[in-house]
Amino acid sequence: MSVRAYFRPGHAETPLLAATAAELGGIIDDLLVQPYEFSMANLYIAERESEDPVVELSVGLDPERGVGSLQFLSGEGRWFSKGRTSTYDEVVYCYYGSGCAYPRDSEVTVDAVRSAVAQFLETDGERPSSVDWQEA
Repeated sequence: MSVRAYFRPGHAETPLLAATAAELGGIIDDLLVQPYEFSMANLYIAERESEDPVVELSVGLDPERGVGSLQFLSGEGRWFSKGRTSTYDEVVYCYYGSGCAYPRDSEVTVDAVRSAVAQFLETDGERPSSVDWQEA
């Protein structure tokens, strides 16, 4: 299995592809150096991307504070990571320049994001159990 990642212009035609946890780590590293307008990525299991309903893991990152938030979407519902409460009144990441709001208590460490993304790949798109979740 492999993961397709979308977060920068050009990814709609040519998404990033990762088949190992190390390659996914490289994608997270790339996301960490993007401007705020591209601070969120949508990840899909490439071999399941055309399934209905879609399974999606969204990752938002704030490199300055070393935190991120996760959103998992499947046919069973939508969940956000459950972590510490942000120092900001609103937690918003941008996907292709469009703001996406997350709950204030959705922030987890970047290491927790890396672990969850790797588990998403390892389990072929299951909701990662390495972080706590709250229903949307």
